[in-house]
Amino acid sequence: MQIRQLECFRTLMLQGTMTRTAELLGMSQPAISSTIANLEHETGLNLFVRKGGRLQPTPEARLFLVEAERALEAVEKTARIAQEIRSGKRGHLAIAAYASVSINLLPRVVARFARERPGLQVKIISRSSQSVRELMTSQQFDLAIAELPLDYPSSNMHVVSYECQCMLPPGHPLAQLDTITPADLSGVPFVSLFKGDPIYQQLATAFSTYGAHWNVVAETEFFSTACELVRSGMGVGLIDPVISLPLAEGLILKPFTPSITYDVAVLQPLHAEPSQLALEFAQLLREALKNGIQA
Repeated sequence: MQIRQLECFRTLMLQGTMTRTAELLGMSQPAISSTIANLEHETGLNLFVRKGGRLQPTPEARLFLVEAERALEAVEKTARIAQEIRSGKRGHLAIAAYASVSINLLPRVVARFARERPGLQVKIISRSSQSVRELMTSQQFDLAIAELPLDYPSSNMHVVSYECQCMLPPGHPLAQLDTITPADLSGVPFVSLFKGDPIYQQLATAFSTYGAHWNVVAETEFFSTACELVRSGMGVGLIDPVISLPLAEGLILKPFTPSITYDVAVLQPLHAEPSQLALEFAQLLREALKNGIQA
């Protein structure tokens, strides 16, 4: 039994004449007649009888129409889904990301991406950057976001670098400066990321080079926590200007010299072909990491 046979049958049942059916399907009347005859032969059903020069559907035809419509609807739905998958509007997207980006920027990127893709299903898992790399080797995720440095093949990594800014609580005396240096912060209470973080190491070198006293009063794992500590008046700190920017609402941000870099990377699986959906999302994600994204 062929789809074309069911289409001819359904159209003939709805239109009532061979002539109209042939016009709608772009077939000749003999071709319609032959298709219906073959369908009757394959099903063993007598679907139409001719009375007064017109085709009349049999009771069996009316029963068969219900099943034929179900089958055609299933085929049409499958074709629509295939088109949505082909166009990147339907599918599954699994993302592994380190905590800071998965709390803030990533949900806004996903929400924007999903607006025109009602068939999208998303899974986001948050881990440390090192754990994110390990998860990617399992090939269970379409892409991931991790902080550098990271042992991962460069061919499957897109790196985005930021120059960190100094964040100050409202009313801080240093807010009058255009640019802030370690000399300006000598002895000033400072909220830092943990010692093992690359930013901590860069700051330690910068303060040493300037001969300034780095007065670290608090260490934290995440920029989000650092922002809250600065907002509460515990000290000043550094922050990236894109991913964590919304977390710094109400704080004063100033350029910091020397340059303290914060590097993140979009990782893609090593041995798996990416879906069209994953490729499109990766492009949007890279743009958002570079320029930020509006809600």
